[in-house]
Amino acid sequence: MKKKLVTVAIAAMAIFLIYFFGTGFLKNGSVYIDDYAVSEDGSTITLDIGVAASAGYIRDVTVHQQEGGKLYLDCYAAFGGFNGSLGAKRRFTLPIEKDTAIIGIFRSANCYEEVLYKDADGHWKRHE
Repeated sequence: MKKKLVTVAIAAMAIFLIYFFGTGFLKNGSVYIDDYAVSEDGSTITLDIGVAASAGYIRDVTVHQQEGGKLYLDCYAAFGGFNGSLGAKRRFTLPIEKDTAIIGIFRSANCYEEVLYKDADGHWKRHE
């Protein structure tokens, strides 16, 4: 009887840990850029990122790809379950190359929406 109880307790703890920490490795496709600022020298961009869904927070933003003038970003959910906020942040500063003219964010598998672009004068603007 004790072995069954221990086995059930271990299984329940494993499921909880997978749920609690596993969600932090999921890409969130319902994010938006609330605000942005480019550094004086143009080498970094600071993004304020929000979640459009009714639940969820972002803990990390990583560069998925940066080549050919395009920068594609992946946003990862915070730890703590589907509405967890462990490690959550809103502001992220990322390096950008001089030739980067478009910034896109993850929406779904192999789909990135271009949300910011650099105009002919070198100013960053939102795609409308």
